Amino acid sequence: MTNNSPVLASSPTGNIYDLGYRHYEGVRRGRLWATWSLYIESLRGIWGFGRPMTAKAVPLVLAGLYAFYALIQLAFSSVFANAIAQGQDITLVTYSDYFSAMFIFVFFFCVAQAPEVVCRDQRYSVLPLYFTRALGRVEYAGARLASLATAIFIVLMIPNIALFIGDILMKTDTFAAIGDEVPKALPSIPASLLIAVGLAAISLAISSFTPRRAYAAIGLVAYVLLMEAIPAAIYSIGQTSSGSTWTDKLFLLTPVTSLQGATSWFFGKRLDPRNFLGSLTAEQYLLAALASVVIFTGVLIFRYRRVAA
Repeated sequence: MTNNSPVLASSPTGNIYDLGYRHYEGVRRGRLWATWSLYIESLRGIWGFGRPMTAKAVPLVLAGLYAFYALIQLAFSSVFANAIAQGQDITLVTYSDYFSAMFIFVFFFCVAQAPEVVCRDQRYSVLPLYFTRALGRVEYAGARLASLATAIFIVLMIPNIALFIGDILMKTDTFAAIGDEVPKALPSIPASLLIAVGLAAISLAISSFTPRRAYAAIGLVAYVLLMEAIPAAIYSIGQTSSGSTWTDKLFLLTPVTSLQGATSWFFGKRLDPRNFLGSLTAEQYLLAALASVVIFTGVLIFRYRRVAA
């Protein structure tokens, strides 16, 4: 006898368990807050906060070395004031000359800390975690750039503050000294801001193309040295062989010299022919520095728009 009862297909069965996971019920602050958080954490990372003492040593030592000359001038301000009162010829460093004299320590600061800002995320493949959330690629690049520029700006302003206090202490009338010194010191703020953003844009744009910090540091050093040396060499060859006048325009491509020339523009100083070859003016160096900021910021943003996430 045939059994005509339908055969029921077996279906998977299971149980639902409450594991106790809770949904996020807090405030969702959005993209702006995510950008601000990344900026703060990047700035803390540059100075090594929340990390071992070895991470703090390099930025703090370099910042101290850059400010050392100004701190010495501040510490011995009374001695210098007495020597000047007695008619002795004392050469003191000024706001407009300080970066040109001590820029090597700021450059090493960029070489040491710029790869720290951007290389780790690529090396450990955490960029997709940023880009799949509220934070976009442009915001990521902007937050990293702003954090490094802020750190460099702090390094640049410490000696300016020390010089300001030292120059006031050298004079007997404190209130009159403050009134005389403020107009001299104010141009150091926009000059330091331009230097900070310019160096940060160059450093991060170059460092963002490799996940290895050593390669990024070598690339940054090579770029700055070559772009400072090649225009000078071409200018010297052109002057000795054919007397060309167009070769001095190549100095607009120099990353450090252009910032030094732009600094002279903020202080209203004429360019010293011993340090600036050719016939370029401070205004031209200022435009070159601003163009460098725009170009390298665009390169940085373009780099992260091309990163797979």
